[in-house]
Amino acid sequence: MKAFIIALIFASALAYEEEEDGGYCLSHEATGAICLQGSTLADKLPQAFYACFSDSNRRGKGGKRGKGGKKGGKQGADTCHSFDDIMQWVEEEFTDDGCVLKQIGWMDAEGNHLEEAIHADLATLPEGVQAGLSEDGVAECVSSMMAEGAEKYAHCEAAYTEQEGAVLMDVFTKIAGYKCFMGQLKEACGTFIDTEYVEPLIMSLYN
Repeated sequence: MKAFIIALIFASALAYEEEEDGGYCLSHEATGAICLQGSTLADKLPQAFYACFSDSNRRGKGGKRGKGGKKGGKQGADTCHSFDDIMQWVEEEFTDDGCVLKQIGWMDAEGNHLEEAIHADLATLPEGVQAGLSEDGVAECVSSMMAEGAEKYAHCEAAYTEQEGAVLMDVFTKIAGYKCFMGQLKEACGTFIDTEYVEPLIMSLYN
């Protein structure tokens, strides 16, 4: 489960969502195509999405990501969910992502992330996108999120055994990394589109 979460960071950020991107009136499919152009992921991801989400491959796999998994999500910070409920939610929330990661070769059958393959694919992204990706930036974001969460849910510490607490801390750290990288990737993609497409277009209108 721990290795399963850590590999979600990048591919989940590239998954197609329904909401619009960054004020461009473009779907995630459109912005993703721009930011992945020329990379190995531009070929790998469409094939992975088809393998994981086409109707024929969906049969027998259960519902969409997160279905039935957000137990008590609106009950607020005062609720301390059981360890089993939390781990069930994590598994249900990221099942689809795991399928994609296996298809693109970023995760093996045992759920271990394949670091060399991940870095190899990231290195093929447009330089303008790579320039916006920072391990230090993600680390700072994770540290901030974990500190906020620790303060918010401090009253739940006694609800778990020492071993459960250690597992939850590790899992939540990976989830924080996932969310932080998603935000960073979206920002890097937006900056790349601004610099390479929007700004030159605006300048051409005044020349």
